[in-house]
Amino acid sequence: MKGVVITGGSAPPPDTVRLWSEEAQCIIAADSGLATAVACGLKPDRVVGDFDSLPSPSLLDGIDESRIERHPRDKDFTDTELALSAARAEGCDEVVIIGGGGGRMDHLIGILSLFDRDPAPVAWVTDRSVLQNVTQQIEITGETGNVVSFFPLGCSPCRARSHGLRWPLDGLTWKRGDIGVSNELVGNSARVQIVSGRLLLVRELEG
Repeated sequence: MKGVVITGGSAPPPDTVRLWSEEAQCIIAADSGLATAVACGLKPDRVVGDFDSLPSPSLLDGIDESRIERHPRDKDFTDTELALSAARAEGCDEVVIIGGGGGRMDHLIGILSLFDRDPAPVAWVTDRSVLQNVTQQIEITGETGNVVSFFPLGCSPCRARSHGLRWPLDGLTWKRGDIGVSNELVGNSARVQIVSGRLLLVRELEG
């Protein structure tokens, strides 16, 4: 089951939000992510958070109280983390996070850290970038010279094969802390296939 968590912070344009949400069977808004959802014409199935960053309390008007999950401001989990847990509780085994760009660095790192968990989000789409959790194989489309970067996820070493990248990934063993910044597409597409472990693919948001 596919789910989307729309969180606070800078989000991609409305058309992009709707594109990444169109196949979702469950949409969860985390705190001020509700404002993004409303602006994009989306109606969340659940709204989660302490609502300390919600632009206006009136955004909650018209939402059934049974669909609002309120938390205290002083808590052990971020609103994004709580929303991700809510999506899992709804039965979502594939979750995309939308928003969360800009703002405080600790919040950015907090969302990024979610990708080291198991299960992890399948993707994170901000106002500038797309981050994807590569567990098996992925096709990357774009233009010659487009920049893509890779980082190992989790504690296990990662090995992969690639086609269509300026610097192939074949033969590399990625360990936690290794980085692969600024690789490039040599054509209109590239393919990365995981042999073991997981990789985080980072690329600029198209359009």
